[in-house]
Amino acid sequence: MFTKKIFNYVAIILSFISISFNSTAQISDNFILIYESYNKLNQIEETIKQSNKKILKKYGVNERYLLEKEIYLEPTKYFIGYQIKKFNDQSLIELKFNKDSLEKFFLDNSIPFLSLKGKVKIFIGANDSFFSQSNLFIYENDLFQNELIDSKLLSFLNQNITIEYEFLESYPISSYEEEEVLKDIASSESGNWLVMLVNRFDLNRWSFKFPKTSSIYLEDDITFQNYLLDQILEEVIDFDQNISKNSYFITLNKNLSLDQISNLIETLSSSSAILNFRIKNISSEGIQIEYETYLDELKATEFFKALDGPVI
Repeated sequence: MFTKKIFNYVAIILSFISISFNSTAQISDNFILIYESYNKLNQIEETIKQSNKKILKKYGVNERYLLEKEIYLEPTKYFIGYQIKKFNDQSLIELKFNKDSLEKFFLDNSIPFLSLKGKVKIFIGANDSFFSQSNLFIYENDLFQNELIDSKLLSFLNQNITIEYEFLESYPISSYEEEEVLKDIASSESGNWLVMLVNRFDLNRWSFKFPKTSSIYLEDDITFQNYLLDQILEEVIDFDQNISKNSYFITLNKNLSLDQISNLIETLSSSSAILNFRIKNISSEGIQIEYETYLDELKATEFFKALDGPVI
């Protein structure tokens, strides 16, 4: 009796949310959001066209994989609209892209995609050899502070990556000092981290150096967020990882309430981590689900553990 009741209830839920027992993962909203700096408003058309890399990075898609397969993502096909959003005192452009269509594009072309989440600590050193005690001049500069705030906002909103800043007590002048800074940080930090060194290259230009990746960039003013965000993504995402589609079974606890079952199925149907799933068997032992995912077995197990322990 219990098994029949659960089976009928699950069938009703699946019908209600318009998915079958071979259900392809759906979504709870119809667009994804990509945020850009407000100063790109006068280049909005070009900004939309160039959003393909940010969309791919948002989904954790290996861009080289697409190039090798000669698959092209055209953002304008999925663009819905934009508006100006304020976060405290910061204004950003919010670009909306059709999430249903984008994820269908990935699935139709067998392109692995994942939901990202991460944290990066940024160690910042600043120097201006043209002024004495210039690190304070740089740190307190409004443009510099806005770049830090924008970078933190954009990283969190676009990739769900949290940034934490820490300022170095002294600026490493020589390459030897840079190596020592990297060694010291590596010995004390277990997570993702970067070092960004800001220096006035000459009277007209600034340099932004990332010694961990041996990258350096020159700008006419203190604008570095694009460089910093690229470095953060390289630190967090392993673009060379071999992502494959995996099929697993999971058995859910027989003591789940009807509300828990309903919430669980809605979670499975809305998560981009679960590509598709089906109810394999319902018995007095529990509910067995077969599902496909790009997660490996360990991460898939962690995914279900995060659902308040419904797994046997």
